Order: sequence, then C-alpha cells, then structure tokens
Amino acid sequence: MDAASKVDAALNILQRTPPEDTEENMNACAILLSNNGGGGDGDGGESAVEELYQRIDCPLKDAIDKSVTAPNNGSIGRSYILSDHNRDGDCYRSPWSNEYYGEGEASASSSAFKPSRQLRQLEEMANEVFDSYRKLYYGNGSSSIGSSDGDISVSSVYLWNKEGGSLKEGFAGCFLIKKTLGEITSDDGTRSQSGYWNSIHVVDVNCLSGGKAKYELSTTVLLSLDIDCHDDNDNKRQSKGNKLNSKLGGSLTKQIEKIQPCPNESSHIANIGKIIEEVEIELRSNMDALYIQKTREVLNSIRCDSNKHNHRMQMKEGLMAAMKGHGQNGRSTGIQSEMSAMLAARKK
Repeated sequence: MDAASKVDAALNILQRTPPEDTEENMNACAILLSNNGGGGDGDGGESAVEELYQRIDCPLKDAIDKSVTAPNNGSIGRSYILSDHNRDGDCYRSPWSNEYYGEGEASASSSAFKPSRQLRQLEEMANEVFDSYRKLYYGNGSSSIGSSDGDISVSSVYLWNKEGGSLKEGFAGCFLIKKTLGEITSDDGTRSQSGYWNSIHVVDVNCLSGGKAKYELSTTVLLSLDIDCHDDNDNKRQSKGNKLNSKLGGSLTKQIEKIQPCPNESSHIANIGKIIEEVEIELRSNMDALYIQKTREVLNSIRCDSNKHNHRMQMKEGLMAAMKGHGQNGRSTGIQSEMSAMLAARKK
C-alpha cells in the first residue's frame, strides 16, 4: 500500500471517531504510518505523517496572555487560541501582544515568525472585529484570570505573509472560535449537559487586478455534546444505575471561493467576515436540520417508552379478557357468526 492510500485509510478512521478523541487517535495513526510502525519505505512514512497532521483538525485549546488586560472590565489577562498556525516549537504567539509564550513564560527565540508591520496592523483590526462577532453569535463568555468554568467563548485571528512578503501580493490567515459549554444541570437534577463548538476558518487571499481579491476559504466545524439524563421512574435519583448518557459529536467541512471588490486593505476584513458569517450560518443550519434532527428521529423510532408499553399491554389484556368472556357467556359477535356460517357451509 502506497503512502497516499495509507493516509486515506487513516482519514477514514479519524472521521468515524469522536472529536474529543481526535488528537489521541491521530497520534496512534501517525505511529502506524511511520516507518517503524507502518512498514513504510524511505521517506514515505514521514511525508504521510506530515500530510495527516495537515489534513486533520483537532479540538482547539486556549491559554491566557497575562501581559494584557481585558478591554471591558480591566481584568488581567486575555485568552487566545492555540493552534499550529501560531506555533513555534513549544511556544504559541498571542494575537494581543504579538509575543510567544510557552508554559507561561515569553519565548526567547528571536527567529520566531511574526507578521510584517503592515500585516500586523491588519491582524489587530481583524482580532477586534472578530471578537465582536464572537460576542454576538457565541456570547460574551469569561476570558480572563480567575474566571469560573462555565459558558466560555474565545476567538483569535492569525495572519501571515506569503513568500513575496508584500501585502499587495496577498496573505493567508486563520480565524478561530472556541465555544465551551460548561456542565449545566436542570432544576430538578434529572438532566445535565456539556460540550463544545469549534470553528476553524483558513483563508488564502490573492489580490487581483482591477481592485478585486480572490478569497479561498476552508471551514471546519467540530461539535461535541454530552447529555446525562435520569429515568423518570427513578425516585429523585436514588439509584445511579438508571443514569442514561447520550453523546453526539462530529465535524463538517466546507470549502468556498469568492471574488470580491477590495478598494483598500481594510476591505479584506469586511469581505472575509461576510464570507465566514454566511458559511457558519449554512453549516449551523445543516447540522441542526440534517444531523441533529435525523438523529432525534432515529432515536425516537427505536425508543421504548415503558409507560406507553405498559398501557398497550393493559389494553391487549383487556381485549383478550373481553373476547374470552363473550365466548363463555355464549354470546357471539357478527364476525363470529359469519365464521360459524362459513364453517357449516364447508362441512355441507
């Protein structure tokens, strides 16, 4: 089996595993693809592993940049998202301070990648705009030191120059959103839920003649829901054995290309933001109408309600008893009379 076939097989496996286990399963697949684990030949194993890491999106993680303060309440620290797009070794660049941090300390590497001054200004603008977008669609979750675990949302934008280095030739970037739903318990204590939503948008911008630009966007949405319920027959959760757990998780990917007017550099942010908003609305609608509703329909079709089942059994027993009583009392229905007449006719 060649390297491409191995990568396709690994991708098929990872697409059928829960999103929260993607990183662990991806590392296991990487071992199989490597020369030692997968029996590759030459550099085929290493190239296959590299391609696998590039094509798989893992659940997003976040950290806190302690060198800045939150703009709203002045609290110390602002959260930012960790990804391969702002990583240099074991350190990650913060979009707020433009510095690299690892294990809470600034990176001492002077050769770490940073965008050009002109692109950095565009990145700062994009982060402020995208942070407002996050608040409107995902809520203004806590994102500072000392915030409690709960309903939290974080956004980050990272831009980088292309080989030419000039902003006129275009640039690339990623727009990330991480929404975490902390564990919420119903008032009666019979239901609790938790989960997360990750949006990963990678965009490639190419400036064209005539004041236009071409935007190539690749979007991946990761969703995970964990719901714990307790049987209605369980008296105030006296027995933990009646606890029911449902998990729903998966990912959707969409790619789109658009050519938009771009009279100035700041127009890139408006154009990209509009495309991201349209794609997210479409994916959110598809996920709700096609996947979640279909899952609910399938589960309801195989679900057995004990109360309804007992009611049907009682009705069945009542009908059987009524039919038996009619026979014992010597009374017959119209159907029974017709059957008796048919039997008598056949005997003649």
